[in-house]
Amino acid sequence: MKRRDLLAASLASLAVAPALADNWPRRPVTIVVPFDVGGTADRLARGFAKYMPKYLGQPMTVVDRAGAGGLIGTNWLLQQADDGHTVMLTPATPFIPINILVTNAKYTLDSFTFVNAQWTDFTVLLVPKDRPWKTAAELIDDIRKNPGKISTGVDFGSVGHITTMALLDALGLPQDAVRIVTFDGSGAMRTALAGGQIDFNIGQGEGAAFIRDFIRPLALFLDHKLPEFPGVPLINDVLANYKTSVPIINGSVRSFVYPAGFKAKHPEDYAKFVTAYRATLDDPEFRKWLADNQMAGDWVGEEKTVEIIHANFEALKRYKDLIQH
Repeated sequence: MKRRDLLAASLASLAVAPALADNWPRRPVTIVVPFDVGGTADRLARGFAKYMPKYLGQPMTVVDRAGAGGLIGTNWLLQQADDGHTVMLTPATPFIPINILVTNAKYTLDSFTFVNAQWTDFTVLLVPKDRPWKTAAELIDDIRKNPGKISTGVDFGSVGHITTMALLDALGLPQDAVRIVTFDGSGAMRTALAGGQIDFNIGQGEGAAFIRDFIRPLALFLDHKLPEFPGVPLINDVLANYKTSVPIINGSVRSFVYPAGFKAKHPEDYAKFVTAYRATLDDPEFRKWLADNQMAGDWVGEEKTVEIIHANFEALKRYKDLIQH
């Protein structure tokens, strides 16, 4: 090739390079879930991995990195390049605040971009159907009569974990009044509950919908009743007979979460992710998939999501001493 032709080719390649660089995403996008396979966040992530590539233009893969109440997977996310090719799907609250407040995480809320509080769950007291307790009062009385004999499952740092400790505290019972079995994700915990390997669980109501045939709800940790749970009382109505009450803590808020550096350094690429995300939420097939799996697909936006996360962080400060690693 003549020198003149070589120069022309080089200039042409330089002209094309910026266009290629703008073609984000340039490779498959990884969704990291900081909990075990089979939990709510994992199942939701796999739904997005199936339907979102249509709008994103690249495949998506799910990687589960469980441990320490989400801390291991969250740290792994922050170790990846700030190029948008790795995003986390998690119950952003309470787990990220609890990691900061209790497990001494090195990050802060400002380390992240919280994309959208897509699904906020509620908390409910559940027992396997083969257990004898038909009411929450029967279970409470049995725990009092048989300290340390009745088991419960907790997903460390979850709203259910905090609420379980708050309930024992409100009843004047020590934490060893029940036998606590700790799990690194809600999937294994709910499987244990459905299989009768633990006696009760205080956890997320919609997240447990897929095991509903194997469990019995005894009380709602809400300030209002739900028509889909007819006859199930509010926990503080039950506790009125014990002359006590528990705080009602907002349930898990599931959201995509990016390291803050991605949006700061590549705002146009971040906007492309948000556009693809919203298009997926509007997709009729994906909305049917969400409905079939009893998951919500709300859009509240980043600003409102940040408000929710920060408000929950302040609320959780009051209860951090109730849980131990």
